[in-house]
Amino acid sequence: MGHTLKNIYILIITLSTWLAPLYLPETSHAQNEKESNRTFLSLYQEAADKYHREKFDEAIQLGNIIRERYPDEPAGVFGLLTSYQTIMRNYRVRIYESKFDSLLNLSVKLAKKAVKNNKKDGRNYFYLGCAYGSRCVFKARRGEWLEAFRDGSQVRKNFKKAIRYSPEFYDAYYGLGLQKYWLSAKSKFLRALPFARNNRQQGIEYVKLVVEKGQFLKVDAKYGLAAIYYNEEEFENALEMTDHLYESFPNNPTLLYRRGRIYQKLERWAEAKETFDELDKVLTSAKYQSVSYRVELMYQTAKCQFHLNNMREAQRLCEEAIALEKECDFSKEIDGPLEPFSDIKEELFELVDKVKAIRVSEVKSSAQK
Repeated sequence: MGHTLKNIYILIITLSTWLAPLYLPETSHAQNEKESNRTFLSLYQEAADKYHREKFDEAIQLGNIIRERYPDEPAGVFGLLTSYQTIMRNYRVRIYESKFDSLLNLSVKLAKKAVKNNKKDGRNYFYLGCAYGSRCVFKARRGEWLEAFRDGSQVRKNFKKAIRYSPEFYDAYYGLGLQKYWLSAKSKFLRALPFARNNRQQGIEYVKLVVEKGQFLKVDAKYGLAAIYYNEEEFENALEMTDHLYESFPNNPTLLYRRGRIYQKLERWAEAKETFDELDKVLTSAKYQSVSYRVELMYQTAKCQFHLNNMREAQRLCEEAIALEKECDFSKEIDGPLEPFSDIKEELFELVDKVKAIRVSEVKSSAQK
């Protein structure tokens, strides 16, 4: 399978969080059942707040409580999946892949059961779309492309059914919007077709709708919209979207990383460096460690120092990053959201050569004086 198609499939799903369907099904049961549902929703919202704020141990503990109390509830599985996925994405580690794998299959099973029990409730199809989407990206990351495409083909189908049966369940527009946008935006073939631009714009509008009217996925939609604006090279809009998120989640490493990259695109190098310094503090004190993430952070900070004309510091950071790069272990780590590490490594070596050349030129120029 071609490299471009593989990347499309990953981008369609991983540039967002499929795994946050905090929907609580409506019920016509007795009052004690409604009270139980309210308890479920309260627990789930508390767990979501914990993982958004990087309190993962507490989020996982709450997720396990939900699973024990509501074993047949698909959202209970998604709560744990979301916590594990957020850890692995935010810190670029594979530490929970085995647990994630087993829960993925259970999520598909429970979501199918929910659809079977009520085929007219769009939110059950939303669960199923999330389950397939989550399993699709996991299979893709492991190179199991046939299985990934098989699951991926079910994602759009189920999200469309979710909207058909529950048109006012606005959170369902998030997954559909991201798929519409990224499939058109990242395929060179599709970009050339007349409908591609319309699909991209419609995808953006869907995600905006969730930011405005979504019940549970407003935060996720803001992250998704920031990624879209970055890809569209609307960097001021991307920064504005991350400003809103930063007010609530100032220690989120993925958010800090994206803000730093946005500042770079805007050539606001001092602010980019300051943001990467914040990220360095977060990663240094984190429970989860990725060497490749540290290497990239050194490179991005060195790039800022280069543009701030601090060549000595830029060279120091580059050389430390190159020395540390030998310790990278991608059996335990994953790539970042914007480029593969192989590209980062190549850019790092190019930058250190450029910095050294400038410093040699400066020494020669000084000697001639």
